[in-house]
Amino acid sequence: MKFGKHLDQALHEPWRKHYVAYKKLKHLLQNYFEPDKDEAKTTSYGSFDKVEDGVELKMDLISLRHDFIKKLDKEVDKVNKHYRNMEEKLRKSYDAMQAQSEAHEGHSHGKDAAYQRSLSLSCVDLYRTLTMLSNFKYLNNIAFDKIAKKFDKCSKGNYRKTFNAKIAKTYFATSKGVQDLLRDTAAFFANHFESGDISKAKVRLLAKMTEGSYKKSDMLWLGLKIGIVITLAFWNLFNLTVSPNLHVKNGMAVYIPLYRAIALVIALMWMWGFNVWAWSKNRINHVFIFEISPKHKLNHLEIWDEAASLSLVVFLNALLFLHHQQYHLRTRLSEVVYPMALVAFIIIKVVGKLYNSTSKESLQKDIVHSIGNIFIAPFGRARFRDCYLADYFCSMQKIFADLEYSICFYTLGFRLFDSEPEVAGAQCTDLGPVLVPLVHALPYWFRFLQCLHRYAETRERWPNLANALKYTFCQVTVIIGSLHPFFSEYQAPWSPYRLFWLALIVVTTLYTYFWDIIMDWGLFEFKKGSRHPMLRQKRLLPSTSVYYWAIFSNLFLRFMWVITLIPFPFQSVLSSTVGYQNLLLPVLTLAELFRRSQWGIFRVEYEHLSTSQGFRKYKHLPLFFDRQVKQDVTAKSKSGSLWINIEVIFMAFLLVFFSVVVWVLK
Repeated sequence: MKFGKHLDQALHEPWRKHYVAYKKLKHLLQNYFEPDKDEAKTTSYGSFDKVEDGVELKMDLISLRHDFIKKLDKEVDKVNKHYRNMEEKLRKSYDAMQAQSEAHEGHSHGKDAAYQRSLSLSCVDLYRTLTMLSNFKYLNNIAFDKIAKKFDKCSKGNYRKTFNAKIAKTYFATSKGVQDLLRDTAAFFANHFESGDISKAKVRLLAKMTEGSYKKSDMLWLGLKIGIVITLAFWNLFNLTVSPNLHVKNGMAVYIPLYRAIALVIALMWMWGFNVWAWSKNRINHVFIFEISPKHKLNHLEIWDEAASLSLVVFLNALLFLHHQQYHLRTRLSEVVYPMALVAFIIIKVVGKLYNSTSKESLQKDIVHSIGNIFIAPFGRARFRDCYLADYFCSMQKIFADLEYSICFYTLGFRLFDSEPEVAGAQCTDLGPVLVPLVHALPYWFRFLQCLHRYAETRERWPNLANALKYTFCQVTVIIGSLHPFFSEYQAPWSPYRLFWLALIVVTTLYTYFWDIIMDWGLFEFKKGSRHPMLRQKRLLPSTSVYYWAIFSNLFLRFMWVITLIPFPFQSVLSSTVGYQNLLLPVLTLAELFRRSQWGIFRVEYEHLSTSQGFRKYKHLPLFFDRQVKQDVTAKSKSGSLWINIEVIFMAFLLVFFSVVVWVLK
């Protein structure tokens, strides 16, 4: 995200005119030094006299430089004045709150609920305003540095270093008043409401600051929805497993993949809501990291509300479908109505969401743009959220396979009056040897291309090429497994090719596991004298046990997913029964989605703490997440681009070559 766009989204609206006029300064630079370029778009914050065509542009270069520096200094004074005034005002507010508290000490009404609530709200309001002022300081500091950098580039000068030294001496850059007030306010809140525990006080203050506008009535409806969803879920489960009146015939199996895929996607929505809750509770700024507009973010309750609504529709639809099976209402027209109605509802809902999101920066369109970037990799953007979403796709292979089967069944094979559903299902099953390997391999292929894009963009072989190699192993493994399904049968002959595939499974699983722990989570740090071995020093989650749980459970769940591939005797028995497709496979897919959601919590936390893989252009995190301004990530040299392109092409060729080889060996 461009910094100007980020600044426009992150600024505190009531103070808009007090921020540095970042885009107008850039516009002024274009008029001064690049008059032939198209005029840049401007925003409504900041103010300047209009640049008169043919007047200021006739000034010589030195005069232009002096004039721009003068305007830049004026912006510094504006920011400095607002920061000083607000700091003095907030100091007075804190002193007044403290004096009021001392005046109420010893009085009988000092412990009244109304007074305590009023005091709590005063603390939260003060803490919020202090946080906004801290954010104001950091954003303007970065904006000034970027403007000075742009000024040097346009004027071919070297003013940035001098300007930054001047900024470093200003009041808003040197004052520690806001940090002191934040500490004092947290201590005040801790003494009055948390028995002196400052850590708990900060958590409560931040939770109160970031809590959404979800009303108590909305909470009531959400609880009611969840209760109905649980009831419908058990009712469906009873009909599938216990009900003696349900006559499940072979024809019913052709409809299961669609319901299974939709149910797993909704389960992923529930897990995503939990992730958002975990990030918000532990002050992890996922909104900034995913480059989501704060105006369109959803809190965990809103996500769960949407998931509950969809769960209601799906479980009710499934219940009606099972009742048709139970009471022998198996006319070809009636039984297909339910899954098709469910698909139509979801399509209408998705299209409606996109149509109603009129803003170009809406959350729905951000997701669509990220999906588009994945599909056109390596030519699309490879931001953190694009790569993060592609990693989720790698855990949704079985869902995509179910959707592929369902699309085939409802579009190519099924004719309401020309053939039986079982015949149509058999036609789609026959296409499996071609479509299933493709569906399983594509997520890894897209992620592989994103790694090559990152390498070409950053000029860093590590970690990008090592990450690309990881997805190469994954893709070759799933292609071999998909093209040779008999390898998973216990009775299959132990050929050298099969042994190679099993060894590749183990190597790939361990490779991906250690990459998760070391590169994506930043764990496995072994420092002498550390109280918590294997854990990094900086952590945002409150308990160390959750990190150890993640380390060991990730390994277990990684190998649990391999149960569908490795030929254990019991796996062969299950695969020959309906239980494997209808029971074991959904459970394993759900376990993999849980593992991926768990991975996502720690991945975003580590990205919040560091830019370990170079996704962020600058290391600043807004609001209460930073404690100091850090320099921009240094741009890499553009030299050696020819060799970079050759290496990228060579890596892509190798993956295609290996994929073709395993296809031919089929």
